[in-house]
Amino acid sequence: MVNTMNLQARGERQTVAGMLVDELRERILNLDFPEGGPLRQDSLAGEFGVSRIPLREALLQLEGEGLVTQTAHKGYAVSVLSLDEIREVFDLRALIEVDVLQRALPHITSETIAAARDVLARFDDALARQAEDANWGHFNWQLHAALYMPAGRLRSMDILRKLHRNADRYLRLQLNISDHNNARAREEHGRLINLCERRDNAEASRLLREHILAARDDLLEFLAARRSES
Repeated sequence: MVNTMNLQARGERQTVAGMLVDELRERILNLDFPEGGPLRQDSLAGEFGVSRIPLREALLQLEGEGLVTQTAHKGYAVSVLSLDEIREVFDLRALIEVDVLQRALPHITSETIAAARDVLARFDDALARQAEDANWGHFNWQLHAALYMPAGRLRSMDILRKLHRNADRYLRLQLNISDHNNARAREEHGRLINLCERRDNAEASRLLREHILAARDDLLEFLAARRSES
């Protein structure tokens, strides 16, 4: 159940539609709303205590992010990505992220490296405390974004954020079940930061590409097995 008091407090700092986008997005990424599940506007408006106008605005934004779909006469539902679409998301990530990292490397500073290492430290702390915010997708994007921002490629960053969000709900499901993949991703991120600190373009690019494509292959294998059981 949504804490409406928290929503009202957050609403003082941002628009109601923006507040709803954040809340609905997080629920979708956490799989509180299952893929393919309907998003009934009357029910959601009543739960959040808002009119349908800001709710519709929020759903339109989430549709633009690829997290929900709208069907004539049926309304909105959580989008379902096929295995081929998930493969494409990761293939695009590999292409764009390696390019952006290569552009960022000449401009990476000690502050950039410190920010990336801080993300890893906060994730380790959240895991140790078994905190609610200990989800890899959240920290994964923060770390990648910290390393890429010096490139100054804002449109590429916007595209990458959307790609990460589309994959995040599936990665959260996989990583919640497999601690091994979680630990491997953290170890690879630590090595990537070290390579960026040394400005080792060739090795950093190779590791990043392998890191993304290995995550793709593991995830596709996991989802194929899971969907065949259902």
